[in-house]
Amino acid sequence: MQVPFRLLNALRLHTEIGLVAAMAVAMATFSATPLVLAPLAVEFEVSTGTAALFSAAQLGSFVVGSWTAGRVVDPSRRLFVISLVTLSAANVVAAFVGSFVVLVVTRSVSGLALGVLTWLAYSQVFGDDERTGDITTVGPLTAVVSAPIIGVLLELGDVRAVFLVLAGVSLVPLVWVPAIVVPDRTPTGRNRAVRAALVVIAALTIATLGGSAVFVFMGAIAADRYGMSALVISLAFSANALVSIPAARFRGRRRFAGGYFALTGVCAVISTQADQTAVLWVVLCVWGVAFWMAVPGSYTLLAERSRFPTERAGDAQAAMAFGRALGPLVAGALVAGGEYATLGWVGGGLLVVAGALLVAVELVVPPIRAEV
Repeated sequence: MQVPFRLLNALRLHTEIGLVAAMAVAMATFSATPLVLAPLAVEFEVSTGTAALFSAAQLGSFVVGSWTAGRVVDPSRRLFVISLVTLSAANVVAAFVGSFVVLVVTRSVSGLALGVLTWLAYSQVFGDDERTGDITTVGPLTAVVSAPIIGVLLELGDVRAVFLVLAGVSLVPLVWVPAIVVPDRTPTGRNRAVRAALVVIAALTIATLGGSAVFVFMGAIAADRYGMSALVISLAFSANALVSIPAARFRGRRRFAGGYFALTGVCAVISTQADQTAVLWVVLCVWGVAFWMAVPGSYTLLAERSRFPTERAGDAQAAMAFGRALGPLVAGALVAGGEYATLGWVGGGLLVVAGALLVAVELVVPPIRAEV
């Protein structure tokens, strides 16, 4: 699990290594979710749908942490340290609890810490394309390495070993505690979003809801429907992340981002209908490329259809976080009431609808001049 941090050291980064390492920890934690969901259901003798509550709790707290942190505290080195220590402690407790309810509580605590860390990192790079790119790219880069490691841990030990390793990794960024700059807090007021911007934000919410609903269960789908082992599943997720890196780093124009979201919707449907392992590998790889082409392209679309892009960027992040938190709850209800096919049609349908809305805005509404 140390490999991602060595890779980060080898890259030519424009961002403090401590911030990037903290984002690597966050991505490793989130990438574990679809892999450990099915083993957790077995470990605590609950249904797969009920097991999804731990993901919903973590993402819900993440929304709270990322949304409220900037409103109640200033960025600081002390906050950076406290968040990492809290995250590590939550993972340690999760490794030893005997109650699923307590496990959900520990994931809520970890989500809160992850939300604060994410806000803190982005508060330091906001407005700098190069440094923001560093933070964005670390996600798929970390998942490439962390997914197979998690798979090996699940094969050799049990799900509790994953939490113990995550607890140790959470302390690694403390080696590079970054200098923290407190941004200007001069009040500037809020400006109402234009209709086109509201449509884009709504589409992003719908897309992340549909996408997270299916993706958080992808590990369980791979095991139950395709008969894949934990290690093979983790390698498939690693492939998903690997092919995402060029898409995340792409610096050209991303036209019709909504089309890429629609493509992920097609992938969601196919993944719950097919039964050939090779098909799932292809679907996961296409999903990774399409998603990382869609999200930055959607941000550009939002910026070009907003009078105050900076404010709308924050709105989009909050809306997408809300969609990700709601997705596992919706998915849990669907899986509990039927098979994965229903989940695929609902999640995929939401992604296609979101994509259509984004394409409509791009075709119908011309860019407007942004205000300062």
